[in-house]
Amino acid sequence: MRPEVRGRLGPWLGLLAGMALVYRSVLQGRMLAGRDAFRIFIPDSAFLLEALRAGELPLWNPYLRLGQPFAATLYSQVLYPPRLLTVLLAGPELGLTLQHLLHVVIAAVGTFLLLRHLRASRPAALLGSAAFALSQPFAVLAAQQNVASAAAWTGLLLLASRRAALQPSSRRVAQVALVAGLAFLAGSPETFLWQAPLALAVALAARREVRTLVATGAGIVWGFVLGAVVAVPALEFARHSTRGAGRMDRLEWSLSWPQLLSVAWPFAEQPRSLYWSGDDQFFILVLFLGTLVCVLALAGLGHSRRTLPFGLGALVLTALALGSHFPPAAFVLQFPPFHLFRYPVKYFVGAVFCLAVLAAFGLDVLSRRARRGRRSLLHVAGVVAAVFAALLVGPPLTRLPLFRSGVEAGLPWVVLALGAGALAFILPVAGPGRSLRVRRALAVVALVELGAFHLMQGDTGSTPLEFLRRPSRLAAAIPPGYAGRVSVDLSADLITEVSSTVSTQAAPLPGEGGSYIALSRDALVPNRFMEERLRVFEGYGAPEPLRIESLYESGARAAFDLAGVGYYVRRGPPPFEDLVPVLALPGLPTLYRSDTALPRAFVVHRARVADDEEAQAAFVDPSQPLRHTALLAEGEPLKGPGCEGSTARVTGAGLSWVEVALEACSPGYLVLSDSHYPGWEATLDGAPVPVRRANAVMRAVRVPSGAHSVRFDYRPGSVRLGGLLSALALGALLLALSPRKRKERPPSGEPLLT
Repeated sequence: MRPEVRGRLGPWLGLLAGMALVYRSVLQGRMLAGRDAFRIFIPDSAFLLEALRAGELPLWNPYLRLGQPFAATLYSQVLYPPRLLTVLLAGPELGLTLQHLLHVVIAAVGTFLLLRHLRASRPAALLGSAAFALSQPFAVLAAQQNVASAAAWTGLLLLASRRAALQPSSRRVAQVALVAGLAFLAGSPETFLWQAPLALAVALAARREVRTLVATGAGIVWGFVLGAVVAVPALEFARHSTRGAGRMDRLEWSLSWPQLLSVAWPFAEQPRSLYWSGDDQFFILVLFLGTLVCVLALAGLGHSRRTLPFGLGALVLTALALGSHFPPAAFVLQFPPFHLFRYPVKYFVGAVFCLAVLAAFGLDVLSRRARRGRRSLLHVAGVVAAVFAALLVGPPLTRLPLFRSGVEAGLPWVVLALGAGALAFILPVAGPGRSLRVRRALAVVALVELGAFHLMQGDTGSTPLEFLRRPSRLAAAIPPGYAGRVSVDLSADLITEVSSTVSTQAAPLPGEGGSYIALSRDALVPNRFMEERLRVFEGYGAPEPLRIESLYESGARAAFDLAGVGYYVRRGPPPFEDLVPVLALPGLPTLYRSDTALPRAFVVHRARVADDEEAQAAFVDPSQPLRHTALLAEGEPLKGPGCEGSTARVTGAGLSWVEVALEACSPGYLVLSDSHYPGWEATLDGAPVPVRRANAVMRAVRVPSGAHSVRFDYRPGSVRLGGLLSALALGALLLALSPRKRKERPPSGEPLLT
């Protein structure tokens, strides 16, 4: 093979080899299934596939809480092409793994091409791409698929932005828009929030002109408008959710100082604080990038104007990630648009990218400095002596109260890594090619350190495909066609570490020993009940619609009965004494049945206007007044004794529509125990009627006496508006990227036709 061909193929073969090492569990037939992967992203993928097969747009999720928007939860990635492609081709479980591996390739290729465009050497570009795409943080983000997917486009976005800055044109701006649109549709707005200013900074570093900012900024805004079909509904949902209303801890899961040290010093964060209740974050379980990678990143600082955006980016994003542990960051994060998001550690993903790029430049800087150096036994002896001295003197220093005990455990790794890096800098022989030999040696040592840590770290969450697809025995015990709701106990989820941990609370399955992942669907762990198409009163992960969370957290029997909860899944005794055990399998939660739940649709003949406080109080009132009276946010009251004997029955239901047949003995209100939310419309016998908010959270329609049919449809104006904007942006994008025919020049002497 010719040297130039070998040089071009080498990085890509190295990428495949690195992926085989990092994701070796996939080669063994196991699927990536970290905590949120199987609790959120696999169930969401199953729902997405269900909607597509039913011919419905996946706009509304009827299985979570009392129903809530689905497309408006950006991490659902409903219109993200890679998500749609992998789910349609491979299904929810395998599709998630394929999607992550695809984005590892996108991240590596994009970072490599960006670094080559920034004139980094080939070994340096290879190291930078591996330090990001094959890093331990990116690997554990397989459980946070939206963050990994969005971050993977960073290299290509910055590359397109820099090209647009150097050669502004509508086509270059459209390329920025295309990548920015894909990054936004990936469903992590926090990632897009740091990608956009970083792209502007990289463009400005390439050319300090106003038109640079205009071209790149226009491309980024254009990309955002491409995603308006989900962005506009998401902004609407923010106004109608607990997160948008400021009812969340925005600084929860901030990066702690020991965890920041663990980026370069393995195990420095050990032992970790308690899950949810300590100083540490558990969003990115492992933060170690490599001791040598971090040293090289320091060497790359100040290399040139090209590295300035990445140095500033690493500094600013790390400060933001510290959140509550860094008062200036805590102050900034309370202002828009940061106030809409939680988990400040998410911003550290951008810092990881910046450090990887700086490490590539640092490798080139050190190799150039080594050009005139020569191998010296005295230098080698000095390095060996320094290693032994550090191993002897270091342990007492690592036991200072300033550090956690894990710092001492990681000391040998740090010392040996630095020693190996120093020898790689010293040992190459002198001569014209010494710079290249040092560059390659340092890159190899850094990559070996990266691979060694992956081997030592082991699997961070995977399981055989057949276990993920195993149907739930608890769900099978619920009658087919059951139209009511189920209640699952969110507080009973006691598994708080890496999700491959063996559960002592679960019955073992053959070959898996009772792992939490393998049993999650069987035990109806939230949100795996979505795969069983069960409508559940509670929910996990997605933003909570206003006023609903307090109802199921109240534990009041009245709230569960009004919501139509006919089955309960609980570990231990039932929440109410009269519940009837249905299925009790060894180690699994017990399924209980209730005989007091209201149907999904019912008719009341008394109604009055009441504020939310009174309605929520009535919702949990033990006397259950809402069985016979509707408390309306607005609408026509109904007085009088009413009558008995009205009936209502759900005759048909899809994901975004419900049909009810009713027989009213006198005028009343049809109450549907589903969420009231903007965009729901109703017809009575085919004629439009207003949908009222009743009982704080439910839908109600005024009905006359007699037999009638009511249909509810979810047709949000936010989706129509966003879809129109996205369609216009997409049309402009296709026009800008379409091949343009060159005008044929006429023969000499003939005039140009105009």
